[in-house]
Amino acid sequence: MEQAATARIDLRVTYDGVGPVFWSGGPDAFGLQDKSGVLHCGEVDADDGVTFAVSLNIKPGRSDAPIFLGPFAHGPPGKRFLYLGWRNRDGAFAQRLGLPLGSIGWDLVRQALTSGAPLVCRLVDKSPRATSTGANIGGMRQVEWRLPAAQALR
Repeated sequence: MEQAATARIDLRVTYDGVGPVFWSGGPDAFGLQDKSGVLHCGEVDADDGVTFAVSLNIKPGRSDAPIFLGPFAHGPPGKRFLYLGWRNRDGAFAQRLGLPLGSIGWDLVRQALTSGAPLVCRLVDKSPRATSTGANIGGMRQVEWRLPAAQALR
C-alpha cells in the first residue's frame, strides 16, 4: 500500500504542435490522458498552443527522488510520465506522447511550492513523423520542466 502523499504540486504542459500525421479525430479528441484513458481537453493560448493544467501528489521514493501520484501519473514509480493523446473517430489512439517527470527533482519541487507557481514545460512538435506503414510515431518526448519566468527571477 502506498504511503500518504507529502505535497501537492501543480504542473502546466503546453503543446505547440500540429498533431499526428494520421488522425481522424477533432479538437475534443486530443488531451491529457488520465489512467482511465479519458482525454482532458486543454485551453488554447495566445500563441495557438494548447495548455493543460494538472495537480499531482508527491512523496519521497526509495532513491529519495520524488514519486508522482495521481490519476495522470503513468508508469512505474521511478519513471513516471504524463501522456498527451489523440483519439481517432473509432476510439483507438492515433498517437500518444509521454512527457517524463523524472527530471523534476526536490530542489525544483521546493522552489515551486515556495513560490506557489506551477512547474511548466512546452513541447514543440511541428514535424510529426509516421512509419512507412502509416503508423504515427509516438513515444517519450523530453521536455524541460521549470518555473515560469516571472517566478524564476524571484
